Amino acid sequence: MVNLLFRSFLVLALLFALLFGVGMAVLTFFEAPAWIAVVFALGVVLLQYLLGPWILQLVFKIEWRDIESVDPELAAFLQRVCAEKNIPRPRFGLVHDGNPNAFTFGHYPGDARLIITTGLLERLDQAERQAVVAHELGHIAHWDFVVMTVAATVPLLLYLLYRITLSSGRGSRRGGNSGYAAIVGLVAFVVYLISNYIALLLSRVREYYADQFSGEVTGNPEALSTALVKVAYGLAAAPKDKQEKPKDDTRMVAARPFGIFDPKAAQGLALASAATGAVSAESMESAMKWDLWNPWALFFELNSSHPLPAKRIRALERQSEAQGQPTRFSFRAEQPESYWDEFLVDLIVNYLPQLGLVLGLALGAVAFFSFEMPFAAAGLVLLLLAGGAWLKRQFSYRHQFEQPRTVRSLIEEVKVSAVRAIPCTIEGEVIGRGIPGLFYSEDLVLQDEGGFIVLDYRQPLRIFEFLFGWIKAEKLIGQRGKAMGWYRRSPNPYLEMRHLELDNGEKATSYNYPVAQFFVYAGMVLGALLIVVQFVV
Repeated sequence: MVNLLFRSFLVLALLFALLFGVGMAVLTFFEAPAWIAVVFALGVVLLQYLLGPWILQLVFKIEWRDIESVDPELAAFLQRVCAEKNIPRPRFGLVHDGNPNAFTFGHYPGDARLIITTGLLERLDQAERQAVVAHELGHIAHWDFVVMTVAATVPLLLYLLYRITLSSGRGSRRGGNSGYAAIVGLVAFVVYLISNYIALLLSRVREYYADQFSGEVTGNPEALSTALVKVAYGLAAAPKDKQEKPKDDTRMVAARPFGIFDPKAAQGLALASAATGAVSAESMESAMKWDLWNPWALFFELNSSHPLPAKRIRALERQSEAQGQPTRFSFRAEQPESYWDEFLVDLIVNYLPQLGLVLGLALGAVAFFSFEMPFAAAGLVLLLLAGGAWLKRQFSYRHQFEQPRTVRSLIEEVKVSAVRAIPCTIEGEVIGRGIPGLFYSEDLVLQDEGGFIVLDYRQPLRIFEFLFGWIKAEKLIGQRGKAMGWYRRSPNPYLEMRHLELDNGEKATSYNYPVAQFFVYAGMVLGALLIVVQFVV
């Protein structure tokens, strides 16, 4: 899953990024003029905009339905909002999926598609359904599809400017303009990096506006607040009559370019209700503590296209107050301590391999240039790099899996991050995929009595993850069992799976940990041997 640093781009972004990368390599090889590179880049953006919705419809298994036949009350609400706000009524689709979700995509408002899942219909009450659908209508009303497409062109063009000046600087060294070109290129690259963060900021702002739109048209911002709590923190349980329903089909995927929920929050946007069907102030406070107190939350939000759920809930609370409505909830818990010390420790531990590499290169340079000891130099680099990785893994991979935990109890933990994990075992039912609908998504979703969590399935080679997702993952859905692994947040909660044992005898094991450990130990041993060989020789 949060290998979600892959998931952050998902299918469409990856495809068009590959197209752009290969195209730029070809243009660079043939030394094409700058204007051709610009036209090519704009062409890629246009192609993504034109073909994106069509590709998404191929990826999703969408059943196009008349919304009146699915939920007459929701249909009446949709019709009213579209009429009042002069929004073209979107085409409606239904996806049979145990991870409730809702999203929109299209070229422009008149071409929009609004998709909801059976999980949303089963697990949200009518007010929450309407609030979520209104949020999606907000994206349509605000032309988000076009806005984000245009915003994406700015970093792309800045990157092109950087590449063009880099190339021209190399070609103009004899003319004395290389220094000027280098400065322009450096500025373009820095601004390119900044523009990426500005584009992410714009994406987060549009989410706030869609939330505000929902609160206005429903007259009930709190309905979206409770839905977000159920959604963002995985505090969900199966509906009481779930055993009477057929096994869900998971055919959903999130893609950033078209206003669909951020893949980094794919789990967080699987709308589902709490065990009692309602959200209490206590459960809301417990769920929001990590977002509001852990310094890692700020770091992750800067790199996310969606705001932290706790901040969205606070904004909706202020909207309720502005509309003269009493707020049932306000985060009142006092922060018991500072968490910056844990954050700094995590930060240092996270970069121990890099620190070891830098130290190894420094000592290796001394050994090589001052003492002419090449084997010792290589050994020092390898030993210190592997040693740093070993220290990081000792901190991040503890093996007390015998401790049973529930999703709700894990969500309450504040001292947890992608580096600082909690080893544990969770029992429950596999209800879907970690990235719902992606047919080769290897990650699974496990649900216990009070919530659900993504099981991050990792293997040393991605081909094995692909094969597991394509061939085996679907067979595990609907089965009960227990998962052992490391609970982490970054910022969404997930369990990095080590073993999955189901009641029907099926098993799944991640070999990423032992294989990585082998290479770490091998690196340390080889580094030490090189140093010894140097002195022996």
